[in-house]
Amino acid sequence: MMSKRTRLVVYLDKRYLLAFKICMLLVSLPFLYDVFIILSSGIADSGEYVVKRGEGWGYYAYLFKKSAFGFLFVWLGTLGSKEKLNTPED
Repeated sequence: MMSKRTRLVVYLDKRYLLAFKICMLLVSLPFLYDVFIILSSGIADSGEYVVKRGEGWGYYAYLFKKSAFGFLFVWLGTLGSKEKLNTPED
């Protein structure tokens, strides 16, 4: 059975669609870079707190926050943006 929930989708005019996708992918790069650094070093440095992997849930919370924002913008830059269909308005 199909779910009745809808996904986050942005509908844009065709002339703005490619620029929007490129912009969203560029915005996602700093977040994905932070995720890469966190996973490779095992240290989550937020500027205020420094947490090592295995020292509690702060590491995973910071990793989740960065990856959630990164993948949100990747989603909007790939499958989450579509061309607006021109429908006649009555």
